[in-house]
Amino acid sequence: MPIICLEGASGVGKSTTSRELIKRWDAYIVPEVNELFKRPPVMPENWYFERQVERWEIAQEKSHKYEWVVLDGDVFQPLWYNWSYNFEVFGQSLEKICDFYRAHLESGTVAFPDHYFLLCVGVAELRKRKENDATRRRENFEKHLKIIEPQKRYFQEMDRRATGYVNFIEAAEVQKNVERIVAANAASLDRQNSLDLFDGMTDWLKANRA
Repeated sequence: MPIICLEGASGVGKSTTSRELIKRWDAYIVPEVNELFKRPPVMPENWYFERQVERWEIAQEKSHKYEWVVLDGDVFQPLWYNWSYNFEVFGQSLEKICDFYRAHLESGTVAFPDHYFLLCVGVAELRKRKENDATRRRENFEKHLKIIEPQKRYFQEMDRRATGYVNFIEAAEVQKNVERIVAANAASLDRQNSLDLFDGMTDWLKANRA
């Protein structure tokens, strides 16, 4: 069964859309790293990357049992997230992150999902949603707003390289998000092409600043 990924800014509705998919379909949600795992007091160097690989392993396992598997957040997030800040915030170079993921792609322990859905909404609306949501603190919310445009550029480039692979959804309402996801005639990526897509995207990241 397909493994899809929902991406978008903090507060755009990834988690609520995922939960709505569970209500309407036989779906399993793989939460983000920070929700699925407890960070150790002293975090080993590759801890976050390794947890992303573990999320993919969970997704693959559940894909044999459920009609849909939904990744709440991209397992390749460290690539474009760190790039969005010009690799100046976290002390992790693009080369180092690429080496980690490429080794796992070659061994088959990670791959790109079947489809991406990027949920989009304006900054003013995101701030409004944050103010009205008392259930989550959303730490570093303002800082995360800075990745919206770089993230969109990244996924636009990905869709240029694999036409129809990324669906862009104006996330006005959760119900409509679900309807568009279910109705989407998205192009599936052949898992054998994951390495080619990865190399193309990393070359693009090297050649372009956020």
